[in-house]
Amino acid sequence: MRKERLIEYKANKFREEHGLSPTEPVNLGHLLTRLNVITLFKEMGDNFSGMAVKNGYGHFMMINANDIIARQRFTIGHELYHLFIQEEFQNRICFVGSFDKKDKEEYNADWFSSYFLIPEDGIIEQSPEKELKKDSITISTVTKLEQYFGVSRSALLNRLKFLDLISSSYLEQLKDPGNIKRNALQMGYSTELYEPGNKNRFIGDYGLKAKQLLDKDLISESDFYSMMSDIGIDPDKNLVEDDKAAG
Repeated sequence: MRKERLIEYKANKFREEHGLSPTEPVNLGHLLTRLNVITLFKEMGDNFSGMAVKNGYGHFMMINANDIIARQRFTIGHELYHLFIQEEFQNRICFVGSFDKKDKEEYNADWFSSYFLIPEDGIIEQSPEKELKKDSITISTVTKLEQYFGVSRSALLNRLKFLDLISSSYLEQLKDPGNIKRNALQMGYSTELYEPGNKNRFIGDYGLKAKQLLDKDLISESDFYSMMSDIGIDPDKNLVEDDKAAG
């Protein structure tokens, strides 16, 4: 068995375990909340896609908000592999999407994200049957698929190539980075997927845990405010605004 097939099996099993059908797109916000993965979106440098930490306090993920939304989603899928599939994982900083065989777990995590976010059955369901032949898929269907699954053009094309639905030369034709947003607009889609975003967004009970640490005198008040600042919240300011609204 090819190693990638085993990763595909694990990705499909993970989907099934979390109530996802073999064809539907993944609502990552809901999944991260259900899994209680504290997730922060921060503006980071070009060589940082994300990081994951797993310890006795729980699961933590940080995602680069300077990346386009589609790439952020791929990074989340990648980090889910580290947190829930990889054995004996503790922490790691990642640059995703390179599919580098020299780094076993990064390679596995890239493929896991691809299989998890873009299941083969979903591609078959969402594509016209006549386009499920090599180099027959149209740019309209490519755009529809990347919008449906919430993935980047490059992530989708890599998946289609691995399924032998497109050749290397056809992949190059479909890349066409100058027209990706135009394709989406002409089909009535938002271009949000292709833009950076989510700056200072957080998922999970990060704020609650910070407050609990403060209440137990495990961190100082300045540490608490620093932690809340990390997620773009000023507790005092919010209290004042709430009081004005209540008055």
